[in-house]
Amino acid sequence: MEKIIRPVKIIESAKNELSSIKGVCKVVPLDTIDIERINNLETLDEQIGCKIIGKKYNFGVRKTLSCEVVLAFMVDKEYNWPVNTVKLFHKGKMIGEDTQDQSVIAKFSECKDSLIMGNIIFYDKEALRISDQNDPICMVITEQPCPKLNSLRGVSNAVIGIPSSYTHDYLQLKITEDKKQMLGSFLVGFDIDQRVLSLCPTTDVHSNADIKDRKCQLPL
Repeated sequence: MEKIIRPVKIIESAKNELSSIKGVCKVVPLDTIDIERINNLETLDEQIGCKIIGKKYNFGVRKTLSCEVVLAFMVDKEYNWPVNTVKLFHKGKMIGEDTQDQSVIAKFSECKDSLIMGNIIFYDKEALRISDQNDPICMVITEQPCPKLNSLRGVSNAVIGIPSSYTHDYLQLKITEDKKQMLGSFLVGFDIDQRVLSLCPTTDVHSNADIKDRKCQLPL
């Protein structure tokens, strides 16, 4: 049993650590069916794109879904929402990004070459004018670091992704309790540190591969 207990304890420790973060309401384990469904939803979201921008690529979610273990967590208004997660590119050049810094927004609002849309700054508003379906602006949603989990023994390469509204709706269906206070959802992915598993004399290569294949289909 030791070769199963060790990974389960690592995942359980990660769930407990996420649950301790202010504003986190629920931590949900995702299995391979969930991951496949979310992959499809994110692909749909990218295909639809953004009406104002054009193309969209959620690098953060793709990064989490490629990890050995994938969890989702729901948050309320007390959660410290990530900032500076959107990058805008055109012809290989970054032409804009999001910010919550009002002083930065005020600064660029006075610049004739820039354009402000909500909390997104276009450093080069000319790119908006010349972009079209054949040469669109690309919105990239970046991954966020997850130091809380990376500090845990047995966890490596933990990252957080911000899912699309389609995925958020799907995740809410997995929650049976009151959803009204759950305003947002995030995905977190991480790998099991093989060096920790190697400390267990009964853990072999086959058991490690089995964990990766089954994602979170462990007795959580």
